[in-house]
Amino acid sequence: MKHSILLFYLIALTEIAFSQSPVDKLFDKYGSKDGYTTVVITQHMFDMFKDVNTNDKDFDGLVKGLKSIRILAVDKENPKNTGVNFYKEIMKELPASEYNELMVIKQKDQDVKFLVKEVQGKIVEFLLISGGKDNAFISIQGNIDLKSLAKLSKTMNIQGLKSLENVNPLVPKK
Repeated sequence: MKHSILLFYLIALTEIAFSQSPVDKLFDKYGSKDGYTTVVITQHMFDMFKDVNTNDKDFDGLVKGLKSIRILAVDKENPKNTGVNFYKEIMKELPASEYNELMVIKQKDQDVKFLVKEVQGKIVEFLLISGGKDNAFISIQGNIDLKSLAKLSKTMNIQGLKSLENVNPLVPKK
């Protein structure tokens, strides 16, 4: 009996250790395929900015708190990509109770959702999910301030995040 219980716990721990988040699954599924563009900016890159004085406190503060930015987009020119919809695919698996909606855009052929995950009153993950005629997915992890993030998007020319300057008032002040 003791061996059965021990075996059960070992199997359960293995499942937990190797389970992937829906975000990781999406990047793993499409990230290395032809017809998709993937950009991954690691914490090491942000760490390099820690010693650089840019004279922009918002930018410096944001960069110091970021862990990663991952971007996944469908190349429109590739006919193999018809039928792919990041929005529908990830929303099936994303644990809605862990995220707060910032903004939702629904059009005839397009769904876009901005989500944040908060831990102890701080934004630790930001997701932009777009599916339909244009498919794009952005995942940003770290200690995130949306106003600074919008500023960073202008600097790095990350499409879709510039509208965050208008969203910031919706986020409760901590």
